[in-house]
Amino acid sequence: MTTTYIDLNPHLIKLMWDEPFFSNVLRSVTKIRTDSIPTAGVLAKDGDIKMWWNPNFMAGLTSSQIKGLLKHEAFHLVLEHTTKRKHEPHRVWNYATDLAINSMIPGDELPEGGLVPGKAFKPLTEEQKAMMKPDAIKRFEAVSAKIAGMKPGLAAETYFADLMSDPEVKDAIEKGDQ
Repeated sequence: MTTTYIDLNPHLIKLMWDEPFFSNVLRSVTKIRTDSIPTAGVLAKDGDIKMWWNPNFMAGLTSSQIKGLLKHEAFHLVLEHTTKRKHEPHRVWNYATDLAINSMIPGDELPEGGLVPGKAFKPLTEEQKAMMKPDAIKRFEAVSAKIAGMKPGLAAETYFADLMSDPEVKDAIEKGDQ
């Protein structure tokens, strides 16, 4: 895989002017450029805080979407999603926290494909369906329908409980087809 060059620093400087709160949160975070994850992520563990970001993913985003992604990762830290409030299973908790966070970020700042309460996933194309087994398509559609029926603006724990209360959806998220 060819790594695209993107300099995160101008976006961090713009964040400092546009959103000083989020800039302050991210200022002391170690930022790691990697193509080993598909998008971006943060982890606070044992006093060490890191943010991993995929330059190929970021290269496809607008400046506004990069700002939203940076705010999204800062929210995970501020809201203690990776520390004190962490729940298991991890993958379901991550969906729940993303739903809560993305309720607080303007839609034009969210990259396409993010989890937004009240919004179904982009429908699968025929080509995508041809590459998936029928049970994977069914799981994708179940999770999409569940999220489309959720109200925005709720706490991560509320979304988590809702996702966990539906065995089909919980299983689908844990299998990771989405």
